[in-house]
Amino acid sequence: MAEFLLDADETVLDFVRSSKESLAGALQAFGLPYREEMYGAYKRINDELWRAYERGEVDKKRLMQERFSRFLSLYGSGADAAAVNAVYFDTLCKTGYLLEGAREFLSALKGRGRVFLVTNGTPAAQYGRLASLGLENFFDGVCISDEIGYKKPDRRFFDHLIDGRGLRREDCLVIGDSLTSDIAGANNAGIACIWYCPAGGDAGSVRPDFTARSYEEVLMFADAWEKGRKGA
Repeated sequence: MAEFLLDADETVLDFVRSSKESLAGALQAFGLPYREEMYGAYKRINDELWRAYERGEVDKKRLMQERFSRFLSLYGSGADAAAVNAVYFDTLCKTGYLLEGAREFLSALKGRGRVFLVTNGTPAAQYGRLASLGLENFFDGVCISDEIGYKKPDRRFFDHLIDGRGLRREDCLVIGDSLTSDIAGANNAGIACIWYCPAGGDAGSVRPDFTARSYEEVLMFADAWEKGRKGA
């Protein structure tokens, strides 16, 4: 049986939409004006800290406070970073959105094998958004870094799922949008992978087995992988 190890944010969940709404709400709660261009600045800071988290340079608690310390400082605000983050995060946990076409994609993928959600996201945010979408019981398993003690791209993140569920590595296929966590993690763990990259791009030193620019291509490559591993 095919075992699909599927990333969450920006692979099927629309994190940008959830995050943007949560940022606007948090700033407004503290009487701070929100302008559309502010989200770009926040995202750059947040993405930078998440990459540091993947490298083991910061823990999750520091990440969540530091992102707003840097962001508020950038705009000369003296608001309490921890308090702003708390409002942002509370809103984020309740605002789940799927990327366009993701619900149909999930259904099609489920028809091809078991689907496990694999994410470095914070448990409350991931479970909260899945519940808001009615997907809390959709997946055959959910593997979250904070709950298992390892994070993508650490090989042990994937080993924990494979060993814990009694999966065969050769039956597994990682699908995700992040080169630094999903694809590098699959490379580290010796698992085949599809890089979901609608905008296209250069994978650099990371080695996706397939690069898909649409959900249709993901399914096409998943079928090709399935045929290849069965020797068809």
